[in-house]
Amino acid sequence: MKRIFSLLIVLMLALPTVAGATGSGITPVEGGDGVKVEIGTVGTLDLGKDFFYLNKEDVKKFSTMQGNILSGQEIAGIGPIENQDWFVYFDYVDSGHIKNAEKEKIKPDKLLKQIKEGTEAQNEEKAASDHIFVTGWDVEPFYDHSTKNLTWSLLLENAEKKTFVNYEVRLLTREGYISVVLVSDSENRKEAAAILSNEILPKFSAVQGERYEDFDESTDKVAEMGLTGLILGGAGLAVAKKVGLLLLLKKFWYVIVAVIVGVFNWLRKKTRRSKDETQETSSTTQETQGPDHPVS
Repeated sequence: MKRIFSLLIVLMLALPTVAGATGSGITPVEGGDGVKVEIGTVGTLDLGKDFFYLNKEDVKKFSTMQGNILSGQEIAGIGPIENQDWFVYFDYVDSGHIKNAEKEKIKPDKLLKQIKEGTEAQNEEKAASDHIFVTGWDVEPFYDHSTKNLTWSLLLENAEKKTFVNYEVRLLTREGYISVVLVSDSENRKEAAAILSNEILPKFSAVQGERYEDFDESTDKVAEMGLTGLILGGAGLAVAKKVGLLLLLKKFWYVIVAVIVGVFNWLRKKTRRSKDETQETSSTTQETQGPDHPVS
């Protein structure tokens, strides 16, 4: 019951009103032994019991509910069932193959300056209440040659000086990359990033023919950008879109109070009805078999 209740709460929190929650049209998949989910058409992931999964269409609905502008590249989303303090977005970008990634030198100081300048330019087009500020690196960019993963994390502030974090991973593939964005607050980032790094991403597998090493130079296109371009482009996308979830969760924390009674009553009725059906079935079986044939 606790798992179902927590899952309903996280979906309801994504909505601006309680009334719209029941009509969200979102069907999450709960993880467990043997549960394998699709990450677009380029990979699969073994979903652990502590997580829920949203497919391509549902993650778009989930993102739209937060007021985000869709990129059209969304392919999946994963969140925790028990604690709703983070969420992971998966997008796929057909950029072309990021060639010779292991040879590129990343310059964090120069990158941070460029990202700050770009964010300030974005703020000029927004209302003051929607401004986002980059305050520094939470994790400086690094590339893991063995896993073909690029990782970094930015510290962000909103107009009210509340701190948020976008923890970014890029999974390089044959013809592009999967953009993985972990949205969390600064207090929970380390724990959430550890879960992403140790319990989610290691269970991802690119499908045969889409792995980074499947690149065919004679037929496949090559991206014009390298790792630096991925970071600059990803930082802009994350600042513009992905911070919305945590901002919304903070803004609508009071929704829990409004929905908790109704959801709890629904779950209690469902549990009671299930028990009554079980007892009725058991009683019917005993009557059919008679006292000399106990139910095993």
